[in-house]
Amino acid sequence: MKRSAGITISAVLVFIGSGLTLLSAALMLLGFAVMPADDMPAVTRGAGLIMSVFMLGLAAWGIATGVNLLHLREWARISMIVFSGLLLVMAVPGLIMMIVMPLPTPPVPAVPNGERIPPLEHLMTAVRIGMAVFYALLALLGGWWAYFFNSRPSKEQFRNAGAPGPAWMPAVLAPTELPGATKRPVSITIIAYLALVGACMFPILNILHMPLTFLGFFFSGGKAALIVIGYMSVQLLMAYGLLQLEKWGRSLAIYYFNFAIFNSIISVILPGAQARYEAATAAMQTSMGLPPTPFQFPIWFSLVFSLPMIAIQLWFVVTRKQAFEGPHNSLTPH
Repeated sequence: MKRSAGITISAVLVFIGSGLTLLSAALMLLGFAVMPADDMPAVTRGAGLIMSVFMLGLAAWGIATGVNLLHLREWARISMIVFSGLLLVMAVPGLIMMIVMPLPTPPVPAVPNGERIPPLEHLMTAVRIGMAVFYALLALLGGWWAYFFNSRPSKEQFRNAGAPGPAWMPAVLAPTELPGATKRPVSITIIAYLALVGACMFPILNILHMPLTFLGFFFSGGKAALIVIGYMSVQLLMAYGLLQLEKWGRSLAIYYFNFAIFNSIISVILPGAQARYEAATAAMQTSMGLPPTPFQFPIWFSLVFSLPMIAIQLWFVVTRKQAFEGPHNSLTPH
């Protein structure tokens, strides 16, 4: 079946974004290679290397998605929906932050006598407008992808192409609409993928010795490691249960997302939350050899990032109850 222009354009955009991500990761690795080890704390170097590897993984994921978009493979359509969700989660709160939050005023530069100092407030206004436009464009792209790849014409293009998924993909991870795969709603598949990615990201917190917030308090060291192990275990188990369409997997996901909402809110409203956050941030900056930042991020703004993402996943898990009822292979994809 002939590809639509929208799919081809999306593949090109994915290739461009993946190329820029790959270039950024390569430049970062090059910087670490040429910079003397004594000029940078070990924690900072480790964080940068982990970020570089993460960016390389994102670039590889993007390139694989772009190639398979051109071949109209169903898993690439699902991947684009995941991309759109990640873009919206990143761009919408960023846009709100650029609109409502004050930016720090940079220090006045030293200039020779007689020369005019450029108005710093104009510079910061230009930065605010530029970043707001950037986030708005990302949000528009994410919204368009979410609509386009969920539309009926797009679904029919991928379904009629009949291209199978990768041979290495286990059956439990197979997309929902491939022949022989479990009839699993796309939304449940995406939530399970996100849980798997989140479980893999948690150990990085321990490697970087970053403080972990839990029920309004910050933990580090052995206590943080125990919390990370608990989060990883729950997310891996939840992902498996969702992918297998087990009733206990759905129940576990509902409990987990409700707890995540409670944990996010209690971490903000408990007395002294802002002070604990600033102390944890200062301790992390000191351990990484970074100078203290002159601008403190309001902790309440974290809810703008976390609550919509958690609530959307909870809504899908609650409303897709039918997929977990009865024989799995008799279900129709949503």
